[in-house]
Amino acid sequence: MDLGLKGKTVIVTGATRGIGRAIADLFADEGANVAICARKADEVAATVGALKAKGVSAFGEVVDIADGAALKAFVAAAGETLGGIDVVVSNASALVQGSKESDWRAMFEIDMLGAVHVLEAAKPFLEKAGADKGDAA
Repeated sequence: MDLGLKGKTVIVTGATRGIGRAIADLFADEGANVAICARKADEVAATVGALKAKGVSAFGEVVDIADGAALKAFVAAAGETLGGIDVVVSNASALVQGSKESDWRAMFEIDMLGAVHVLEAAKPFLEKAGADKGDAA
């Protein structure tokens, strides 16, 4: 299937396993360059290698989504390394179960603020892609 993604650059957070990995793989299968982040260095390295094997450019870093400054630095590095950002998929989730206040805080830091931080950092790249190419998501 050709979704018109060839040559686009995509960021997928939490992309070394499960749904995130499937998302990253599908973008690469469509010819998009992919930047990924996750918490485990060996999984990041393996995923980047697998994405590159599909014939696209790939970039990855170890990032704790709850660390807003580190997440923003990753997005900036990905955009600089891959020459821009066209699409952002905020996939990471705390997957915390429980009803204590600390459980809710953990979920909020990763699930909500993680999405906010990745989009804040990607916004200049997305705006440039929109201006230059007429599209960004």
